[in-house]
Amino acid sequence: MHEVDPYVIIFWGFVTFITPLVLLFIPYIKDYISKSVLHIMLGFSAGLLGGITFIDILPEAFEYVETAGLSPYIISAGVAVGLFALFIVERHLLGPERRHAHVHVNTEKEIRPMGTLAISALMIHGVVDGFVIPIGFSAGAEVGLVITLAIALHQIPDSFAAASVGLAAGYSKKKIALFMVLTGLDTPLGIVLGYAFLHAGSWIIPFGLGLTAGTFIFVSAADLIPELQHRTRSAWVTVSIVLGFTFVGVISYWLGI
Repeated sequence: MHEVDPYVIIFWGFVTFITPLVLLFIPYIKDYISKSVLHIMLGFSAGLLGGITFIDILPEAFEYVETAGLSPYIISAGVAVGLFALFIVERHLLGPERRHAHVHVNTEKEIRPMGTLAISALMIHGVVDGFVIPIGFSAGAEVGLVITLAIALHQIPDSFAAASVGLAAGYSKKKIALFMVLTGLDTPLGIVLGYAFLHAGSWIIPFGLGLTAGTFIFVSAADLIPELQHRTRSAWVTVSIVLGFTFVGVISYWLGI
Protein backbone atom coordinates (compact mmCIF):
# COMPACT_ATOMS: atom_id res chain seq x y z
CA MET A 1 0.00 0.00 0.00
CA HIS A 2 1.35 3.41 -1.04
CA GLU A 3 1.35 6.42 1.25
CA VAL A 4 -1.45 8.84 0.33
CA ASP A 5 -0.60 12.55 0.30
CA PRO A 6 -3.41 14.43 2.13
CA TYR A 7 -2.88 17.53 -0.07
CA VAL A 8 -3.54 15.44 -3.18
CA ILE A 9 -6.74 14.22 -1.56
CA ILE A 10 -7.79 17.80 -0.74
CA PHE A 11 -7.16 18.89 -4.35
CA TRP A 12 -9.24 16.10 -5.86
CA GLY A 13 -11.94 16.65 -3.29
CA PHE A 14 -12.23 20.22 -4.59
CA VAL A 15 -12.32 19.00 -8.21
CA THR A 16 -15.10 16.50 -7.52
CA PHE A 17 -17.11 19.26 -5.83
CA ILE A 18 -16.78 21.73 -8.71
CA THR A 19 -17.39 19.29 -11.57
CA PRO A 20 -21.14 18.64 -11.08
CA LEU A 21 -21.86 22.35 -10.62
CA VAL A 22 -21.45 22.99 -14.35
CA LEU A 23 -25.19 22.18 -14.60
CA LEU A 24 -26.27 24.58 -11.88
CA PHE A 25 -28.12 26.72 -14.43
CA ILE A 26 -30.84 24.07 -14.92
CA PRO A 27 -33.09 25.08 -11.99
CA TYR A 28 -33.21 28.66 -13.26
CA ILE A 29 -34.69 27.72 -16.63
CA LYS A 30 -37.38 25.48 -15.12
CA ASP A 31 -40.16 27.83 -16.31
CA TYR A 32 -39.12 27.16 -19.89
CA ILE A 33 -39.16 23.38 -19.57
CA SER A 34 -42.38 21.75 -20.79
CA LYS A 35 -44.02 18.74 -19.14
CA SER A 36 -43.03 16.48 -22.04
CA VAL A 37 -39.40 17.60 -21.82
CA LEU A 38 -39.50 17.05 -18.07
CA HIS A 39 -40.74 13.48 -18.62
CA ILE A 40 -37.85 12.86 -21.01
CA MET A 41 -35.35 14.31 -18.52
CA LEU A 42 -36.73 12.11 -15.76
CA GLY A 43 -36.61 9.04 -18.03
CA PHE A 44 -33.00 9.80 -18.93
CA SER A 45 -32.20 10.10 -15.22
CA ALA A 46 -33.83 6.72 -14.52
CA GLY A 47 -31.68 5.24 -17.28
CA LEU A 48 -28.59 6.86 -15.78
CA LEU A 49 -29.28 5.32 -12.39
CA GLY A 50 -29.80 1.90 -13.93
CA GLY A 51 -26.68 2.19 -16.08
CA ILE A 52 -24.48 3.32 -13.20
CA THR A 53 -25.80 0.40 -11.13
CA PHE A 54 -25.42 -2.45 -13.61
CA ILE A 55 -22.51 -1.22 -15.74
CA ASP A 56 -20.30 0.43 -13.13
CA ILE A 57 -21.16 -0.30 -9.50
CA LEU A 58 -21.95 -4.02 -9.43
CA PRO A 59 -19.16 -5.16 -11.81
CA GLU A 60 -16.69 -3.06 -9.81
CA ALA A 61 -17.93 -4.60 -6.58
CA PHE A 62 -17.66 -8.19 -7.84
CA GLU A 63 -14.21 -7.53 -9.28
CA TYR A 64 -13.12 -6.15 -5.92
CA VAL A 65 -14.34 -9.11 -3.88
CA GLU A 66 -12.68 -11.52 -6.30
CA THR A 67 -9.37 -9.65 -6.05
CA ALA A 68 -9.59 -9.31 -2.27
CA GLY A 69 -10.71 -12.90 -1.76
CA LEU A 70 -13.96 -11.86 -0.08
CA SER A 71 -17.39 -13.42 -0.26
CA PRO A 72 -19.73 -11.97 -2.94
CA TYR A 73 -22.51 -12.23 -0.36
CA ILE A 74 -21.11 -9.02 1.14
CA ILE A 75 -22.36 -7.25 -2.00
CA SER A 76 -25.73 -8.99 -1.76
CA ALA A 77 -26.05 -7.85 1.83
CA GLY A 78 -25.33 -4.26 0.80
CA VAL A 79 -27.92 -4.39 -1.99
CA ALA A 80 -30.54 -5.80 0.38
CA VAL A 81 -29.85 -3.13 3.01
CA GLY A 82 -30.10 -0.38 0.38
CA LEU A 83 -33.37 -1.69 -1.04
CA PHE A 84 -35.09 -2.33 2.27
CA ALA A 85 -33.81 0.87 3.87
CA LEU A 86 -35.48 3.03 1.22
CA PHE A 87 -38.59 0.84 1.28
CA ILE A 88 -38.92 1.30 5.03
CA VAL A 89 -38.29 5.03 4.76
CA GLU A 90 -40.98 5.41 2.10
CA ARG A 91 -43.47 3.06 3.74
CA HIS A 92 -43.15 3.90 7.41
CA LEU A 93 -41.02 6.98 8.11
CA LEU A 94 -42.25 9.58 5.63
CA GLY A 95 -45.38 11.57 6.44
CA PRO A 96 -48.67 10.52 4.78
CA GLU A 97 -48.52 13.44 2.36
CA ARG A 98 -45.03 12.37 1.22
CA ARG A 99 -45.94 8.69 0.95
CA HIS A 100 -48.86 9.49 -1.30
CA ALA A 101 -47.12 12.21 -3.27
CA HIS A 102 -46.67 9.91 -6.24
CA VAL A 103 -49.75 7.69 -5.93
CA HIS A 104 -51.18 6.91 -9.36
CA VAL A 105 -54.33 8.98 -9.69
CA ASN A 106 -56.06 10.18 -12.83
CA THR A 107 -55.46 13.90 -12.45
CA GLU A 108 -53.49 16.53 -14.30
CA LYS A 109 -51.20 17.23 -11.35
CA GLU A 110 -47.48 17.35 -11.87
CA ILE A 111 -45.66 14.08 -11.31
CA ARG A 112 -44.11 14.10 -7.87
CA PRO A 113 -41.60 11.27 -7.45
CA MET A 114 -39.92 10.76 -4.13
CA GLY A 115 -37.42 13.55 -4.54
CA THR A 116 -35.97 13.12 -1.07
CA LEU A 117 -35.35 9.42 -1.66
CA ALA A 118 -33.79 10.02 -5.06
CA ILE A 119 -31.45 12.70 -3.75
CA SER A 120 -30.55 10.49 -0.77
CA ALA A 121 -29.64 7.66 -3.14
CA LEU A 122 -27.54 10.00 -5.26
CA MET A 123 -25.74 11.27 -2.16
CA ILE A 124 -25.05 7.76 -0.90
CA HIS A 125 -23.62 6.95 -4.32
CA GLY A 126 -21.43 10.07 -4.21
CA VAL A 127 -20.15 9.30 -0.71
CA VAL A 128 -19.21 5.76 -1.74
CA ASP A 129 -17.52 7.11 -4.88
CA GLY A 130 -15.45 9.44 -2.75
CA PHE A 131 -14.68 6.66 -0.28
CA VAL A 132 -13.03 4.67 -3.06
CA ILE A 133 -10.71 7.51 -4.18
CA PRO A 134 -8.18 7.35 -1.31
CA ILE A 135 -8.18 3.56 -1.67
CA GLY A 136 -7.26 4.02 -5.34
CA PHE A 137 -4.37 6.34 -4.50
CA SER A 138 -3.17 3.87 -1.88
CA ALA A 139 -2.79 1.38 -4.75
CA GLY A 140 -0.71 3.87 -6.76
CA ALA A 141 -0.85 7.40 -8.18
CA GLU A 142 -1.92 6.27 -11.68
CA VAL A 143 -4.70 4.05 -10.36
CA GLY A 144 -5.97 6.82 -8.11
CA LEU A 145 -5.90 9.37 -10.94
CA VAL A 146 -7.91 7.17 -13.32
CA ILE A 147 -10.50 6.36 -10.67
CA THR A 148 -10.83 10.00 -9.62
CA LEU A 149 -11.24 11.35 -13.17
CA ALA A 150 -13.88 8.73 -13.89
CA ILE A 151 -15.77 9.63 -10.71
CA ALA A 152 -15.50 13.37 -11.44
CA LEU A 153 -17.05 12.83 -14.88
CA HIS A 154 -19.78 10.64 -13.41
CA GLN A 155 -20.62 13.47 -11.00
CA ILE A 156 -22.08 15.38 -13.98
CA PRO A 157 -24.88 12.88 -14.73
CA ASP A 158 -25.47 12.61 -10.97
CA SER A 159 -26.03 16.36 -10.88
CA PHE A 160 -28.32 16.15 -13.90
CA ALA A 161 -30.34 13.43 -12.19
CA ALA A 162 -30.66 15.58 -9.05
CA ALA A 163 -31.89 18.54 -11.11
CA SER A 164 -34.45 16.57 -13.12
CA VAL A 165 -35.83 14.80 -10.04
CA GLY A 166 -36.14 18.13 -8.25
CA LEU A 167 -37.92 19.65 -11.24
CA ALA A 168 -40.34 16.73 -11.45
CA ALA A 169 -41.06 16.97 -7.72
CA GLY A 170 -42.07 20.60 -8.17
CA TYR A 171 -39.43 22.02 -5.84
CA SER A 172 -38.33 25.67 -5.93
CA LYS A 173 -35.31 26.83 -7.90
CA LYS A 174 -33.31 27.36 -4.70
CA LYS A 175 -34.13 23.90 -3.37
CA ILE A 176 -33.17 22.23 -6.66
CA ALA A 177 -29.92 24.21 -6.70
CA LEU A 178 -29.30 23.08 -3.11
CA PHE A 179 -29.83 19.45 -4.16
CA MET A 180 -27.25 19.90 -6.91
CA VAL A 181 -24.76 21.45 -4.50
CA LEU A 182 -25.32 18.52 -2.14
CA THR A 183 -24.48 16.10 -4.98
CA GLY A 184 -21.23 18.03 -5.28
CA LEU A 185 -20.43 17.86 -1.57
CA ASP A 186 -21.14 14.14 -1.14
CA THR A 187 -18.01 12.94 -2.95
CA PRO A 188 -15.58 15.16 -0.98
CA LEU A 189 -17.28 13.90 2.18
CA GLY A 190 -16.69 10.34 1.00
CA ILE A 191 -13.05 11.18 0.28
CA VAL A 192 -12.58 12.37 3.87
CA LEU A 193 -14.21 9.20 5.21
CA GLY A 194 -12.16 7.02 2.88
CA TYR A 195 -8.95 8.67 3.99
CA ALA A 196 -9.91 8.19 7.63
CA PHE A 197 -10.68 4.50 7.09
CA LEU A 198 -7.76 3.63 4.79
CA HIS A 199 -6.68 0.83 7.11
CA ALA A 200 -10.15 -0.43 8.04
CA GLY A 201 -11.53 -3.79 6.94
CA SER A 202 -11.59 -4.46 3.21
CA TRP A 203 -15.25 -5.52 3.38
CA ILE A 204 -16.38 -1.90 3.61
CA ILE A 205 -15.94 -1.12 -0.09
CA PRO A 206 -17.99 -4.00 -1.60
CA PHE A 207 -20.69 -3.54 1.04
CA GLY A 208 -20.84 0.17 0.31
CA LEU A 209 -21.01 -0.43 -3.44
CA GLY A 210 -23.80 -2.95 -2.91
CA LEU A 211 -25.64 -0.48 -0.69
CA THR A 212 -25.43 2.15 -3.43
CA ALA A 213 -26.67 -0.33 -6.03
CA GLY A 214 -29.64 -1.21 -3.86
CA THR A 215 -30.69 2.41 -3.43
CA PHE A 216 -30.32 3.12 -7.15
CA ILE A 217 -32.36 0.06 -8.11
CA PHE A 218 -35.15 1.12 -5.77
CA VAL A 219 -35.31 4.72 -6.97
CA SER A 220 -35.08 3.84 -10.66
CA ALA A 221 -37.14 0.66 -10.92
CA ALA A 222 -39.62 1.09 -8.05
CA ASP A 223 -40.16 4.85 -8.14
CA LEU A 224 -39.23 6.80 -11.27
CA ILE A 225 -40.00 4.29 -14.05
CA PRO A 226 -43.41 3.20 -12.66
CA GLU A 227 -44.38 6.86 -12.27
CA LEU A 228 -43.43 7.60 -15.85
CA GLN A 229 -45.27 4.53 -17.13
CA HIS A 230 -48.40 5.78 -15.44
CA ARG A 231 -48.13 9.40 -16.54
CA THR A 232 -47.11 9.04 -20.16
CA ARG A 233 -47.03 6.41 -22.89
CA SER A 234 -44.73 8.47 -25.09
CA ALA A 235 -42.16 6.45 -26.99
CA TRP A 236 -39.70 9.28 -26.39
CA VAL A 237 -39.72 8.55 -22.66
CA THR A 238 -38.85 4.92 -23.33
CA VAL A 239 -36.09 6.06 -25.69
CA SER A 240 -34.78 8.48 -23.04
CA ILE A 241 -34.51 5.67 -20.46
CA VAL A 242 -32.58 3.51 -22.92
CA LEU A 243 -30.35 6.46 -23.89
CA GLY A 244 -29.58 7.18 -20.24
CA PHE A 245 -28.50 3.58 -19.73
CA THR A 246 -26.52 3.58 -23.00
CA PHE A 247 -24.82 6.87 -22.14
CA VAL A 248 -23.30 5.36 -19.00
CA GLY A 249 -22.15 2.34 -21.02
CA VAL A 250 -20.45 4.52 -23.65
CA ILE A 251 -18.73 6.72 -21.06
CA SER A 252 -17.59 3.67 -19.08
CA TYR A 253 -16.24 2.00 -22.23
CA TRP A 254 -14.49 5.20 -23.28
CA LEU A 255 -12.87 5.57 -19.86
CA GLY A 256 -11.98 1.88 -19.76
CA ILE A 257 -13.86 1.36 -16.51
